[in-house]
Amino acid sequence: MKASDIMTLGAATITANSTLATAIKCMSDHRISALPVLDEGGQLQGIVTEGDFFRQDLGPFRLDALLGVEAGERARSLEAMTVSEIMSPRVITVDGGEALQEAIAIMEGRGVKRLPVTSNGKLIGLLSRADILRALITA
Repeated sequence: MKASDIMTLGAATITANSTLATAIKCMSDHRISALPVLDEGGQLQGIVTEGDFFRQDLGPFRLDALLGVEAGERARSLEAMTVSEIMSPRVITVDGGEALQEAIAIMEGRGVKRLPVTSNGKLIGLLSRADILRALITA
């Protein structure tokens, strides 16, 4: 079985210059915890995850501080910052043709919960731990 056999096709994506508010809304709308970040040409630039919102200490953007302000100020803060400010620019990927066992080894070895799946340098999907678990009972 290959990584592309069980990945999520058509993964939601975002650009680096998108606002944090846009990223949160996209994650919420799609019920996902990560977004591959693409440039205008469709090349993978990074990934932004829910964890990135919690790990960052970026002055005015602190989750605990944002929760203590009124909604308008919170919205302005989330609109003022871009995905590029919190995303992880060094993305670990897997080729779609790679054996699923190798993808699992990469995830375990690198301590990541998901891998963008590429083919010829282009993003074709996202492989998550949930995809792997689902494959255990459907394959």
